[in-house]
Amino acid sequence: MRVLLYGMQSSGASALALALAQKPDSLAFVDIWNMFAAPELETDREVVAKVVVTTAFSLEVHRRRFRPDVTVLVVRHPVDNYYSLLGKTYANESGLIDEKFAILEKVLKSRKGFDHVFFYEDFVFSPQSLIGLCDRMGWPITWDALLFRRTQREIQRSNAAACPGIHGRLKYGAGNVYDRGLLRDRVKFSEPGGKTSHLPMQCPSLFARYSAARADRGALWHLPPRALLTCSLETVVRALIGSRAIPRRSEHAGYRLTFAEAAPLCRLDEAGLVLCPGDHQRDTRLTISGLPGRPFNRIGGTAYMLHPRALGTHIAVRVEGEGGYCLGEHAFTLGHSAMRTIDVAFEPQVSQVGLTLSVRLADDVNIAADAEVCFQDLRLEQMVK
Repeated sequence: MRVLLYGMQSSGASALALALAQKPDSLAFVDIWNMFAAPELETDREVVAKVVVTTAFSLEVHRRRFRPDVTVLVVRHPVDNYYSLLGKTYANESGLIDEKFAILEKVLKSRKGFDHVFFYEDFVFSPQSLIGLCDRMGWPITWDALLFRRTQREIQRSNAAACPGIHGRLKYGAGNVYDRGLLRDRVKFSEPGGKTSHLPMQCPSLFARYSAARADRGALWHLPPRALLTCSLETVVRALIGSRAIPRRSEHAGYRLTFAEAAPLCRLDEAGLVLCPGDHQRDTRLTISGLPGRPFNRIGGTAYMLHPRALGTHIAVRVEGEGGYCLGEHAFTLGHSAMRTIDVAFEPQVSQVGLTLSVRLADDVNIAADAEVCFQDLRLEQMVK
């Protein structure tokens, strides 16, 4: 079987290709450079290849050379994609950036040459969607594929052994996936304006697809609107925890930390604040009190499962006033590397508030292995009503 992924540069398609490349014994050309077409191959091995939109090679040319069984058109929100690509040295290689977006729009509008459309944002918020797509295509991969353990060197060795001389006639790499992992903060659904103000007119079909997809995904793709005033809580959290394991109690500059039912794997690292539920449905709870209330009226951030094997963890984010009175709460359940945006609105009735993060195993899960939740970019915000 052969799978071809086709998408804009900086669309995230390389991350998807690398996940598919984890299938044992497959060949993979994860990130074919823009000045090359998909390769012509004489092999019976299963192959995945990812090519990018250019003026040099049409999708038809890539398909004619590679002879895929399935072609997937990978898309990313056009404004986010445009700004990401704009800063790259290859933005205007093999065609100007606006020419490439025009070609993408033409391909999408034609509804020809591809079998599936896959949104990069689905991969970020719910990697299960990629596992499902692979099953439907007949390219089954396990959750372990999301660990990207099969290295680029291993992939290149397999390619060279199955296709002698391929490295002399094709240039490809692995994108930025190995160096930086899945980039959780790259989904913004930015509004067009300035350098991107022309995009809705240039890519109406792509914008229409995203409008329909956001309506369909609902809370899964929810991102809160921009705040008038933002106060990051990272400095407070790091000052209270320090460089050691999370203490049971801590106080610094008037802020207080209380940590209850602490599981051994709870920690603060470069990724963020990691909390792990205990066995037997016990809640692990971390509370930070003494945070400023007025004029702030929302807690924001993200939470995601660290491990693709996570079966399910229930997460609750609670804002409290004096005496533990609940001002606002957001609860949800995640598994398998899924991510959700934290958005807790509350009435700014008091001068100080407390924030409680709690995690426990989902109701049908009994094992705490791989159940860690990472909280990132926690912040107090003032929203205009």
